[in-house]
Amino acid sequence: MTTAQTKLRGAISALALSLSLGAALPAAAQDLTPVTFGNPTSISISLAPLIFARDAGYFKDEGLDVEVLEFKGTGVLLPQIVAKRVDIGYPNPDALIISRQPGKEHLPLKFFYDVTRVSGWEFVVPADSEIQTIADLKGKTLGVGAMTWGNIPITNALLAESGVGEDIKMVPVGVGGPAFLALENGTVDALNLFDTQHATMEAAGTEIRRLDMGAKYTGLFSNSFIAHEDTLAEKPEVLAAFGRAFAKATVVCDENPEVCVKTFWEAYPNQKPSEGTEEEKLASSVTVMTSRTAKFSDFQGGEELYGAFPREGWENFIEVLHTGGQLDSTEIDVDSLYTNDLVEQINDFDKAALRSEADAM
Repeated sequence: MTTAQTKLRGAISALALSLSLGAALPAAAQDLTPVTFGNPTSISISLAPLIFARDAGYFKDEGLDVEVLEFKGTGVLLPQIVAKRVDIGYPNPDALIISRQPGKEHLPLKFFYDVTRVSGWEFVVPADSEIQTIADLKGKTLGVGAMTWGNIPITNALLAESGVGEDIKMVPVGVGGPAFLALENGTVDALNLFDTQHATMEAAGTEIRRLDMGAKYTGLFSNSFIAHEDTLAEKPEVLAAFGRAFAKATVVCDENPEVCVKTFWEAYPNQKPSEGTEEEKLASSVTVMTSRTAKFSDFQGGEELYGAFPREGWENFIEVLHTGGQLDSTEIDVDSLYTNDLVEQINDFDKAALRSEADAM
């Protein structure tokens, strides 16, 4: 039995005991605050820390009962948060930034935890490709998931700044097998997909190389935690508790990714690889998971503060979206987009002790 399983079973036993002694416990000790979490897509192993926080009891330790919901896109998720039917969401920043343009409808939302601290989008080429830089893509064919994907304006901005401009053929290749095949057989010269897709290619044995996007574009944070402005004003302690539990799980998954993967498999057994030995399945899943979760703790040499947004990142995002044609104006109130007010509470735990505990799992 894994340590994660032992801990989960121990939590169940403790819960059973608390129920049997319920009459002797004060009501506050039995009650958990319900929290709904909305993901803009189906849950994948890239969010394994969230599932670990839920199933290893970290949310319950913070007094929260978290329900995880799945949605079909940010455009479906955000209205649910605006209507307060979902407490916390995990979207990209683009939609909120666009809503802050002069004359646009103000979405009463604000980000409170920087989860994916660096860009999840990448440019990759075969390991032996002659292409060495983004500028070398001039005159080449670039495979993207779809022309409607949210990263396209950012990709266009980067290509423009790199001197490629429109002298490139961009074609939709989808994700998974079709995209990988397009790169392998030379239909496209490079792929511009997200990190876990490229890590999946590597785990399957395809040798690829990532192109340097430069500090400004690499530093564009991605999916992060957002909440209604009223929730931030009225229930900041709930959001801080959620963030703290997630930060704790992130530390554990960094220190012991194997136990994090195994806990995720217990919740989503259909996402466990079907081929290979147990060791090979675990190794490939760790590769895919950490291609994203490593970004949750990438502080770019700065202070280790989980959830803290850099103001410069927001300013860069606004500039890039303007260059990419998504914004008519850069006159946007940056302070209306995010808050770091909860960062101190989110980081109020002993990281060193937790790392030691994770090592022992």
